[in-house]
This record gives sequence, structure tokens and C-alpha cells, in this order.
Amino acid sequence: MAKINHHNFIETVNDMLVEARKRGVIQLKYNSDSWDGNRILVEQSQMVNFGTCGYLGLEADPRIIEKSMEYTKQFGTQFSVSRAYLTSKSNFLLEELLSQIFQGNKVISFTSTSLAHSAVLPIMVGHNDLIILDQQCHVSIQTAAQLMAAKGVKIDMIRHNQIDMLEHKIRQERNNYDRIWYMIDGVYSMYGDVAPIDRINELMERYEQLNLYVDDAHGMSWHGKHGNGRIYDKCFENGRTLYVSTLAKGFGTMGGIIVFPNDEWYEKVILHGGPLAYSHPIPPPMMGASIASAEIHLTDEIYMLQRSLKSRMEYTNEELAQADVPVLSSEDTPIYFIGTGQPSVGYNLNKRILDEGFYVNIGMFPAVPVKNTGLRFTLTNHHSTEEIRSFVQAIAYHYPKALEEESKNMNDVLRAFRMPVRKEPLPVIKEEERTGPFAIQWYDHISEIDSREWDECFAGKGNFDWNCMSLLESSFQGNERTEENWSFHYCLVRDAENKVLLATFFTEGLFKDDLLSTAEVSAKVEEMRLKDPYFLCSRSLIMGSMFTEGDHLYINTNREGWKKAAEVFLDSLQLRQEEIGVNSIILRDFSEDQLDLAELFHEAGYFKMKMPNSNILFDLQRNPEKEYIELLSAKARRNIRYEVVKHMDQFEFEIKERLNDVEEKRFYELYKNVASGNRSLNIFQYPFRLFHQFSGAPGWEFLILRNKTTGEISGVLSAFKTDQAYFPVVIGLDYEANKLYSIYKQMLYRLTLYARNSGFEQIHFGITADQEKKKLGASQLTKNAFVMVKDQFNMEMLDKISV
Repeated sequence: MAKINHHNFIETVNDMLVEARKRGVIQLKYNSDSWDGNRILVEQSQMVNFGTCGYLGLEADPRIIEKSMEYTKQFGTQFSVSRAYLTSKSNFLLEELLSQIFQGNKVISFTSTSLAHSAVLPIMVGHNDLIILDQQCHVSIQTAAQLMAAKGVKIDMIRHNQIDMLEHKIRQERNNYDRIWYMIDGVYSMYGDVAPIDRINELMERYEQLNLYVDDAHGMSWHGKHGNGRIYDKCFENGRTLYVSTLAKGFGTMGGIIVFPNDEWYEKVILHGGPLAYSHPIPPPMMGASIASAEIHLTDEIYMLQRSLKSRMEYTNEELAQADVPVLSSEDTPIYFIGTGQPSVGYNLNKRILDEGFYVNIGMFPAVPVKNTGLRFTLTNHHSTEEIRSFVQAIAYHYPKALEEESKNMNDVLRAFRMPVRKEPLPVIKEEERTGPFAIQWYDHISEIDSREWDECFAGKGNFDWNCMSLLESSFQGNERTEENWSFHYCLVRDAENKVLLATFFTEGLFKDDLLSTAEVSAKVEEMRLKDPYFLCSRSLIMGSMFTEGDHLYINTNREGWKKAAEVFLDSLQLRQEEIGVNSIILRDFSEDQLDLAELFHEAGYFKMKMPNSNILFDLQRNPEKEYIELLSAKARRNIRYEVVKHMDQFEFEIKERLNDVEEKRFYELYKNVASGNRSLNIFQYPFRLFHQFSGAPGWEFLILRNKTTGEISGVLSAFKTDQAYFPVVIGLDYEANKLYSIYKQMLYRLTLYARNSGFEQIHFGITADQEKKKLGASQLTKNAFVMVKDQFNMEMLDKISV
């Protein structure tokens, strides 16, 4: 079948960034005419700078500035020649000084750390090596690693700092690969936590194949002998570590560096490292500045600067301990992260702190999960204790106000970060909870809801009326496989007059995380599922179900207060997510023009994903005096006559409300043909019980295509009927017959003629096979889903597999 349109990650990130920019917390303009590292002019406001990474304040050191100016006058602004041909004596001097900082190990310098990664990985990682990424390692490592994926090198990932998981993978893969590279940060850039280097070294002693690749950009200068980094002194015990760092943060200048454990590795990279041949070296102004900084690092002054920053960190930790805010970061680094949970709270707090005159950054998706948004700030030697005190006091003052303004509380944040909640345990909403003028009700079974009330909400909206939901409940319980058992959660929100203002339902179950990935990615994942059937699968709450089609959210936007009702619903939904312990929530089937809802979802912490197109044939009864084929384009008519009509006489087309046992089994057999080969929408196969429940169920019927010669069923389709619309839902095909007689296209064409002759106004063809349905006159409607994920690990794994 034809490919479907899939979610575009860039669009998802773009939506988040557009909202952050609208809230005034990113892409701000720096307007200062000078730099002292402390006071900066942002837009038109003077602010104390808590947002940059010059931890020791060396970027404003007069000696470094003077050396930069001296080199500019002496050597100009650039030295534009490949190092493969010519290297300046200044470059050799810098690398000799850096080598002294790194205890005599050889060093190569680059204009950036990103270029350093791109230079070393293609040389040092062999085609039969395995790369294992820490989940939170810097994006520059991950980007460079993808260069190796294009060459066939396998890339795997472990959860952040999960060394037991790392050892499991080493044991699993050590006989399959020459070397295993574990790639980490020394200090992680969001939460400021430090890699567990002692435990990693224990593994390196046990497993000779294990090599370590470290990016310690955020650990440079403010820690270690001569400022050589947060974990450097423990990284060269084994001789199998590549240590990458930066000169562009604590060091106070510009550039990236690689430190080598032996001469052999150094010689390989200096001769063959790509950027050394096709890129330029550090320019003279920054070369001079870097030499001056290196000279400072090689004196005892560096330890005075380190102690100065350490005292500020200790003071900040003391102040934060007295503030009633959730600190997620380590106390041992100058990187701090105050959790806010929802993006809306993060935007609000960030803007408030900016307005107070303190420049800070927001930590947001995709750097952190959507629900783990927070305020990220850094300490430097530029800060005074009074500035730190005032800054922390501003956070403590505005934090509860930001929560209140966004209708959140501290427990919402604590739950988002899986921290112990305060006072009361997590509430369980079962029957009814009144929130202001609204009452929200959750039900576990459709039988608890009045059938007339439910059907009034969803009349003509899809194949999920009261009877259909009862059928689904009985079909997806008591089955052998975990994935064949679903739980259902029904939600009604009523106003003060007891009128239903909002209604929907969710399916809880085990689903494949590559549900909306490309068919190519799903095919790769399915290969891995041959060993582990539940690889990259998670328990989720999905609005509607993976069986139903239509508009799954009823909301009366004509009634006053509907937005508040929607907010109450979203808050309650998150409580239910925590209560039942699922990883993700998927709100689905929203059109592009539902902007008010999209804004509410974004503010609640959901990110948008494009769904496959929904194919709907509208106005089926137009021009009733004409044969339907005459209403189609000339190209479509030719195609149908050539591929479909010429085979129609060989098959009997029949409509049945009930199948016998033999037909049920044949239907399921043909359905599995389709399901096993269709990766465009990758879901677990439905259980046989569902096909038995179809038979004779109210509103359902079967369209059967039977070979007149053999009597064999070649195609069968189950469909749901409403007063105006026809919903073909599940199809089964004999693929051998399909090759000869275009069975799938016959089924589509015949059901179109049948639905038209039966008086239906619309056919909801569902997703996949857009082009075939378009030939019959169907429109492709763009639909969006909104997703909230607590743990992004599986999403990030899919991203690696997709590359």
C-alpha cells in the first residue's frame, strides 16, 4: 500500500520554540556596547547575567584580552589554510601548553568541539565497532555519531547514567563487535550532574573491549589540576579514553580540543581527521587569547579562581535550600536547574525573572522532556553574594505566583519530576469531582454511562457509539497476549446545569512506540523485536483507540466556559496518567484550524505530531443521475476500468451482517496478511475475539468478495454504519489473488458504489493508501496528535534508528 505522511520532528520543535518566543523568553536581543561578564543589556533592560558559561570569568580578564589584541595586530584576523598543509607556530605553542594542562597527553585543537567530534569519530570508530550513547550526552556527540550510522556502524543508547544497563549491553554484544564505545558528558549541560566515572572505570577493567568517549565541555577550567576538567583525573587509568573538551566556556576563549591517551591514536587523527584538512584553525585573535588563558591555567592562580567559584556555589546552595523551589541539579557544579514541570509555568517564571532584571535561560523540549521544563542558570566569578541572594529571593517570590497564574501547584511539579508529593497522596478520581462550576466524571465501563447521552455527543462522529464501545470492551479483555488487552477510560465534564460540555474516551494498553514512524523505521524495529517482542513498547493512554476513527473529543465550544472545562479535563487527565502509571498520553485527530485547542494543549505540556492523512469521501450523493465513475477524473476512470472493472465479473460481491465460523476464521487469516505486512501504521494485531464479536453486532456489516470459480473468499471488509456516514474499518486480503485481480482496489470501488446506492453521504476511508482513495474522490485531511511523554528514552532510541 502507499506510504502515509508522517510526523516531522522539526515541525514539533518549531511549535515549541514559536510559543517560547511568543512568551518572550528566547531569541532575545543582546544590546550591550561592552562586556564585563556581569551586567548585560537585553532588549532595553539592564540585567544581571545568570545565563552564560564563562564560569571563571576569564573571558573578561585583561591579560587574555590584551594577548588577543596583540595577536590580531601581529598575525591579522585569520590564518586561512588547512592544517594538512601548514600549521602556525602559535598553534603548536597552544597545543604544547594544553598538553601540560592534561598531564603530558597530546592534544589537537579545533575551532569548535563539534568539529572535534566530527574529526575523531570517523577515524577512531571502526566499521565493526558499536557506539553506545548515554541518553543525555550532548547533541554535538549525537550528531557526529550519526555520521558513523551512515557508514553502517550500529548506534545504541542507554538510559542516563544507568551503568547496569550498560554492562548488560556489553555482555550481550561483546562477541559481535571489535570495540564498544560508551559516549558521555563529564558534566551534563541541563541538570549539571556528573558522570559516574568510578563505576565506568570498573567496567573498563572488566571488559577490554570497552572504550570511553568523554565530552567534558562543562567541566573544563573550574575543576581539576590546572583546570583539566571535572573527571579528567580518573579518565586515563586504562589507556582507552578519548577526552574532548572546549575552550569556549570556563577557559574563556574559543575552540574545541581532543586529548589522546597514546601517540598511535594521536597520529591517526592528526593525519586523517577530516576537519583538519578541509576546515581552518583557530584564528589568531582567539589563538592569542587561548595561549594567555593556558598560561594562567598553568599557574597556581587557577586554583584561586576555582576556590572563588566554589565559594559562590556553596553560598547559592545555602540560599536555594531556604527557598521553597524544587532544585533538580547537582550541588557540585555551577549549573542549576529549577523544575517547573509544564512549559507554561516555565515561560511564566522565566519572564518574571527577566522582568526582575536577571537574565536566565529556560530548559525546554527537546533538551528535556516537555513535562520536565525548568529554569536553568549558571554561576560565574562575576557574581557577588548580594546578586546571588537577590536572584534566589526573586525566584522564591515568583515561583508560587507563576504556578498560581498557570493554575498549577507544587505537587504538579513534583509529580512531573517523579519526586515525593507533599501532604496528601495522589487523589484518585473515580466518580465525580467538582472543580468550580464544572463536575468531571471518569468511568471504567461504557455501561456506567447513559447510552442516549453518549450517542448524542458522538452522533455521526465516528465508529464508537455506545454499542461499539461495548463490543470493544468485550473484545479486548481476557486475551492471551498482553497487547491484546485494553482498558477503557471514559470522561464527561458537566456544567452547573448538569449538561455535558466535554466528552471523550481513552484506551490504556501496551502500544508500539514506532506507531507513527516511517515504514522503514518500523521495519528495522521489527527486526529487533524478533529477539525482544516488546522492544520499544510502552503503556500509553490514547484518545479513542487504535480501532476507532473519527472525532474522539466532543466539546461544546458554543457554551460559555468551554476553555476552562478543557483545562479542568487536561489537569484531571494528568492525574489519571500518574494514577495508572502510563508513560505517554496521545490526544488525536485534531484539524489544523482547531487553534484554540492546540494552544491549550501546548500550554498543558503537549507537543504536536502530524498524523497520517484521514481520507474522507464527501458529498457521495452528488449528481445522482450519473454513474459514479463518470464523476471521477479521466485518469482515475482509465485506471479503474483497466485495473478493476475488467476483473469484477469473476467475483461475487455480497453484504452480510453475520459470518459463520468458517468465514470468521478466513477473515482473520486474510486480516493477518494485511497487518503483518503493513508498517505504515505499526500496531499490534487485533485478537481473533474481535472478529467474532463483529458478527451480528448492531451497526456492523461485512463486504465480501468471493471468487466465483473457486468459491474462496479473496477479500473481506468490516464496516460500521451511521445515518449519514459509512466507516470501513478492518480489511483482509488474499495477496496472491490481489496480484492477479486487484482485490484491494476492487474492494474500495465496490464499497464506494454500495455506499452511494445505499444513500450514505460520506465514506470515512481511514488512513493509508492515500493515492488509491484519492482516485475515488476522497479528500486527504491533515490531522494532528498532541503527545505528552514522561520518559523520552524510547523516542530518542527511535530517532537514532531512523538515522
